[in-house]
Amino acid sequence: MEVAEQYGDQVRIIGLPSLADLESIDGFIADTGTDGIANLPDLDGTIWRQFGVLEQRTYVYINDDGTWRRSGYGSLQADVEDLIAN
Repeated sequence: MEVAEQYGDQVRIIGLPSLADLESIDGFIADTGTDGIANLPDLDGTIWRQFGVLEQRTYVYINDDGTWRRSGYGSLQADVEDLIAN
């Protein structure tokens, strides 16, 4: 994953596949090429609900101080660059 390779020394990118069985999640990870980052299956959506995630391609950015914000359908790279700059 290009963003993780480019900014991995400044941010940690973690995939949180959810609402599927492990076989489907493994297939999704393989199909999307996200096997190079940590992926933590959230089989029942508990973590998704905690952050108000309703659909795939939602990004949650968590700061060192525990504050967070949610974004989706934008550019992961642009969001990460903005977070690093600010």
